[in-house]
Amino acid sequence: MSGLIPWDLDTYLRRFLLEDIGPFDLTTQSLGALKERMVRAHIIAKEPGVMAGGPFVLRIFTLLDPTTQGSTYVPEGARFSPGTVLLSLLGRAEAILQGERVALNLLSRLCGVATKTRELVDLVADLPVRIADTRKTTPGLRYFEKYAVQCGGGVNHRMGLYDCVLIKDNHLALCGSIQEAVARVRNSVPFTAKIVVECTNLEAVREACEAKADVVLLDNMSLEDIRNAVKIVKKRALVEASGGIGPHNVRLVAEQGVDIISTGYITHHATGIDLSLEVVGQ
Repeated sequence: MSGLIPWDLDTYLRRFLLEDIGPFDLTTQSLGALKERMVRAHIIAKEPGVMAGGPFVLRIFTLLDPTTQGSTYVPEGARFSPGTVLLSLLGRAEAILQGERVALNLLSRLCGVATKTRELVDLVADLPVRIADTRKTTPGLRYFEKYAVQCGGGVNHRMGLYDCVLIKDNHLALCGSIQEAVARVRNSVPFTAKIVVECTNLEAVREACEAKADVVLLDNMSLEDIRNAVKIVKKRALVEASGGIGPHNVRLVAEQGVDIISTGYITHHATGIDLSLEVVGQ
């Protein structure tokens, strides 16, 4: 997954577990010897969705007990229907019970993001446009949610403030003009960094092209202005549309000829997919 290396992953997952378990699991600890029993459990979908996060769930349980065995039955990015067994687990009851809620919460959220992403991707599947995420992610879950966007068929925008230049209205208020802002950052950032300029009108689009921006971001523009902006750019830069885009208008925006549509809809409108973990045997 982009931006997340294995030791980072364990740090995040351990933090999630600590939040839920704390110093000990009062209920499970009270079961005595029963907590050492080997049990088999399934994670089952209660509604349709798109799979994302299976490997993270398996890691949660092996962090709790390295002897836990697990299998995923639905590949990442694949659709599933109600009643589908997504994963199976075999391990000590203590580990299964302690990891249950953290695993379900994370998997539910990521499947929800992947499902929302696939919704938009499907609506423009026959057009030469990509659906991208934004930085409108849940604090602490950015890397996971951006991974889920990939599972849903979307692509990632910048991971954070550190990996791409995005000149917005407040930067322009400081610099005075697009030309000045682009010149300043071009002289300071690595030559490998892309420079994106947010434009709210066609004059700004012209200025961004003259400044040789790599990406011209059309912010909350009308369909007519988007169409005219694409003509102004004339392939001199990538054209990205953003602002208020969801299933009601994503295809209309895509039909204007933009290269990328970035939208917070796929993360901040995502709802968790209803899942359950059931112990099915010993």
